[in-house]
This record gives sequence, C-alpha cells and structure tokens, in this order.
Amino acid sequence: MLRKIYLLITILMFNVAASHADIYKHQVTTGLNSTLAQYKQKPNLFLKVKQYDISLTKAKFNQEIQSIIDAADRLQRNTFIFRHSWDMEKTAKPYTFSNEINWQAQPWDDPEWTFMLNRHHYWLDLGKAYLFTSDEKYAQTFAKQLEHWIDQNPLNDTMKQSSWRRIEAGFRAENWIKAFEYFKHSPVMTPKLFKKMMISLNQHAHYLNSQYSLFSKTSNWGVIEFTGLFYLSQFLDNNAMSSQWVKSAVAKLDEMIQLQVLEDGSHWEQSPMYHNHVFQSYMNVILTAKRMNYPLTDAIVKRTLLMAQANIQWQKPNYHQPLLGDSDDTDTRDILTFAALLFNDSEIKSRAYSEIDLENYLIFAEKGAERLQNLAAKPPKYLSAYMESAGDLFMRSSWQEDAAYASLHLKKLGGGHGHDNIFHFSLFANQRDYLVDSGRYTYVDGPWRDYFKSSQSHNGIEVDNKNNSIYQDAWTNSFEARSQGVFTQLAANYDYAEAENIAYLRLPSPVLAKRRMLFLKPSTWLLIDSFSSNSVHTYQQNFNFPNTLVKQENNTVLTTYKNGDLNITPLKPVNISLKDSWYSPEYNTKVIAKRAELSIKSEGFTSLITLLHFTPAQKIVAKLIPVYTLKGEKVSSADAEAIQISDQKNEYTLLVVHNSSAPANPFLVVNDVVVRGEVVLITKNETNMTTEIIKD
Repeated sequence: MLRKIYLLITILMFNVAASHADIYKHQVTTGLNSTLAQYKQKPNLFLKVKQYDISLTKAKFNQEIQSIIDAADRLQRNTFIFRHSWDMEKTAKPYTFSNEINWQAQPWDDPEWTFMLNRHHYWLDLGKAYLFTSDEKYAQTFAKQLEHWIDQNPLNDTMKQSSWRRIEAGFRAENWIKAFEYFKHSPVMTPKLFKKMMISLNQHAHYLNSQYSLFSKTSNWGVIEFTGLFYLSQFLDNNAMSSQWVKSAVAKLDEMIQLQVLEDGSHWEQSPMYHNHVFQSYMNVILTAKRMNYPLTDAIVKRTLLMAQANIQWQKPNYHQPLLGDSDDTDTRDILTFAALLFNDSEIKSRAYSEIDLENYLIFAEKGAERLQNLAAKPPKYLSAYMESAGDLFMRSSWQEDAAYASLHLKKLGGGHGHDNIFHFSLFANQRDYLVDSGRYTYVDGPWRDYFKSSQSHNGIEVDNKNNSIYQDAWTNSFEARSQGVFTQLAANYDYAEAENIAYLRLPSPVLAKRRMLFLKPSTWLLIDSFSSNSVHTYQQNFNFPNTLVKQENNTVLTTYKNGDLNITPLKPVNISLKDSWYSPEYNTKVIAKRAELSIKSEGFTSLITLLHFTPAQKIVAKLIPVYTLKGEKVSSADAEAIQISDQKNEYTLLVVHNSSAPANPFLVVNDVVVRGEVVLITKNETNMTTEIIKD
C-alpha cells in the first residue's frame, strides 16, 4: 500500500499539468494512518539514544543540554541566531520576526543569512529540547514552522535562488529526517502533517536527482546535494523510486570524492571548513549505509578515511582546524570522535575527545560511548607532514597541547573559497595563536570581502603594496597568483620548505619572489624571502596577529603576553610598521588586531631575513656571517648568504645559495667549513658537528 501511495505521488510530481498546489490538494489518505504507524516503529537512521539513557545523558551533559534548551526557547519566539559549531555561516546577533517568519528575509543584506534560515539545522535544537524535557511546546514549534515553510516555499525558479537552492535542499533532507526522529511520537505528528512532510520530501528527492551539473560535480554543493538524496532514498525506502535514487546518489558521490578529494586527503577547495563539511557528509553516508546494509564503493570509504587523516595533520595543538581560505577557528574533536568510532581507529582517537560528546552520544548511544572508552589512543608516528597535492606544510614539535606548530601554504588551488595566501604561514605555541590568517568574516561582495581575502591579511609577501592576485568579485579573480618550484624536507631536528611566487612577473618591471622557511625544532623559525628584479621596488613581509598584544621594541616586533612572547627580528635593515588590522575567528565576527609590516625599497636582488623565536624560555643569538669561495674571496649576498643561530645547546649555520656563480666549482666556505649544496645546515655543539645538505 505504501508503495502505491508513493507511486501516485511520483506520477503527480511529473505530470506537467499538475502543479505543486494540485499535489497538496490530492487526497492521499488510503492507509495513511498505518503508514505513519510504520514510520514510528521503523529504526531511526540517525538518532540511536534510548529512552532509558536519557537520565544518564542529562546528568553527563547538563551544561550542553541547557544551552540547547535556551536555543529552543529562542525559537519559540521566532528568534534566530546560528551558533552551531559547524554552521557554515555563523551569526553573532539574534534576529526576531515580530509576526510570522519571512523565509526570504535578508537581515544585514547578507544572503547567507537567508540560506542558513532555510537549512533548518536549528530544528534539531527543538528536537533535543523535546527529547530531554518531553515538553510539547517544542514539538508544536517544529510542526508550526515545518508546515509554514512548506506552504510559503513552493518550488519555482524564483525560490531556486534562495530557499530552494540545491545545497539548501540537500541540507534539509538530512535535517528534516533527523527532526522527524525526535518528534515522530509526539501528538503534533498527525497524519495530515506527516502527509505534507512526506510529499515535500518526495519533491526534494526528485529535485535533487533532476540535475548533476559540472559545478556540483566539482563543489562541496554536489556532495551535500547527493548525500541528501542518499538519506531520502533510505528514509523513503518504500517509494518506487528509492532504488533508483540510492544508485544515483552513490554513483555521484563516488565520482565526486575521487574528483574533489586529493591524493593527500585534502579537499581541493583548500578550506578546512568546507573540507570538513564534505568529510561529515561522507561519514554520515558511510554510517547510514552500514546501518541499512547498503554497500558503498571502496573509493568512498578509503578517501573519507584520508580526509580524517588530513584533519590530524593540519590540526592545531588546541585541536582546532587552521584558518586557511574560507574557514572558522573551529574545534574538530567532535567530528574526529565520530571518525574514530566509524573507523575504529586509535590514531584518530588520539586527536578526538577521550570521552564521547553529546552529539555523538545521540548518534552512537551508550554502546558507542563504551566503545570509544575502550578504544586505545595512539598518537601518530610522525610529527610534521607535507600535503603534496594541496601544497601545505604543517610543522609541529610534538603531539602535546603545549606543542609549537606552524603551517606554510606553498601552492594555490582553492577556487572561490581560496584566499590570496601564497606563502602564508600561521604560528601557534604555548597554547595560543601568535600569527594568524585573518579569517573570512563575510561573503558579501565589497571592501570587507576584499580585505579578508587580500595578501595583506595573510603572513606572506607583497611587492609595491600590490596583492598577489587581482580580484574580480567575492568569488573570482581576474588574475590568479601561482607558485612554482615547491620543495620540502622533513627531518628529526628541522623542517624546511621553499617555493617561488611568480605573481609579480606580471609587473611592467617583473619580480620573481622566493620564500624559504626553516623550522629548528622545537620552536625557532627562520624566514628568507628573496626578490629578483632589475628595477626599484618595495618588498614587504606581513605578520598578522589575532589581537593588539604586540609592540615594537628597537629592531624587534614582540608580543606582550605575561609569558611566552614571540620575537620577530629582522637580521637585515628594514622599515618596521605596526598597523591596526582586523581578525575574524568566525563568519560575521571581527575584532581589532595588529599587523606588522617589514619592508624595504631596493633595486636589484634583495632578501629579507627574519628570525622568529620565543622568550624568556629561549636565549637566541642570530647574525649574518660571510661566505667565501675556496680562494678566500667573499661571496656577494646576491649569490649566497649564511645565517648563524645560537641557542643554549647548539650553534646552527644555514647556507642559502641564491645564485651559483661558478657551477663548475660548487664548494663554499662558511665558518671554516667547506660545504656544497644550494641549502646546507651545519649543526655544532660541544661534542659534535654535522653538515646536512638540505637541497643539493
């Protein structure tokens, strides 16, 4: 009977003479009560916590539950604020509809607000509040908003630009099903409301399956669209179309994960935020497929696991994702806890919660909590990691929370969610951010979008105060900066990376820029930025801070915390300027911060050499030292430079050859040591001296 009902709905949906209103008016009443009863008894796709676990859940997660109830109470008043951890576009200010909800409203002229309103993730707050309180007011609010949305949002070309964008339809498919699982036993889930919801979900499924554009194929949108179709195929499992939907969804999800997820496990859009939305989508598909005994392709399972491993590699010591591209400063332990349980993986567990969090408890229930508790946590065997496909190097001194950590972005892919961030590096240590990507703040086309995407908002280089790329609008550039010659070397006591930035070859008087970075473990960095040109230019290094706790003291820029201050010291004469700036740790939020600019106006070959280290824990002395040929002739700094760095244990000498003037005789003398190679590290202490050719 249920299959006949869905077949009738399907026929009506594709009858060119039948409008959406006609479908609503059609009285699909035969067997509706029994169908609703079946759905109340069916196992949930997502929600697995049992009623007898509720009291235990309340005691364990009391604070989190109170926050959820507060959010649900706001929804009673038609007040919306988007604050969930993984909300794509968070809001910092509440917005209240004084009368009925306008689903096309656009407060503060940001269409992203409208999109967030129409994804309905906040209905899960109503569902959880109902689960923990049994208060029917939450169910009534859900029913009222659900019915109102369906009535006010017919599928047409106008609505496809707002509430019926395909990505919103994909999100709704998941959120409606999850919400239904909370409310299915409530008196508000009447046959009338159930029928209305099921007809709309059927419409969502046909809509999502009706198109597979090249944009969707290569975007996080497509993943969200077809994970939504996958959930619908399992929820509407007696629908005559369900078998076709699931085959369509899995085939497309298989193709997309192979196109979009690179060989190193990172998503090609170069935004950890969007990487993790795609990651969560695939994890939910794998979990749902396991529960429904539906086979998935090896590519889906294996690349989703690679995405988990990418999260481990770039995760900061405080467990947050880095702000690369359009990303927020978000804790990743919740999704890695999900991944640890999904893959039963000890390494992932080491970077997740040691005990289950509320969101995962609702999905995996008490058995999941016990399984996580019994799963050993084993830190990765590596420390630093280079993602070759994405071009990102992540350096760390340990896997402890007090580790020193830095990221270096060497290659530009990224599309619309990428920023102007070639050569950008971030620095985290002593359990705080020191140097940051300034964030994203807004997607509204205009000065603020340009500001946060710009190269000055990243810790890279600039020539003549020009951005690396030339912007066209909020999502595209008319000129894309590129790099070449990427090289990395990871070792036990150091990490090294270099690349050339060819963006400024576009200038009438071209400039070839190159960044070299050396990380001397555990917590010293050396930046060597060189510029090759035949004319006069102004060259600049940018250092962006997350706050205003920074000052200039003589020839050094240093932070002003109570302990563990970062020292940024140029080893060659430069102009130092400390300017006001902005930092956006999440969408729609910006705070006043500082940016240090180290610059010089110069003709011909120029290099900027900068040392970064911490005090008072470290006593570092650094200086440039001469380089000689075997004949004792001093080598020009345009050809080679050497930097000597001394701490309490070791003396390091780094030789960098900018231009080999005599290729037939590659030997040079530094500190009375004969060496060869383009980049060489000499390490001395009381008992030993080693010479290592980093790059030959």
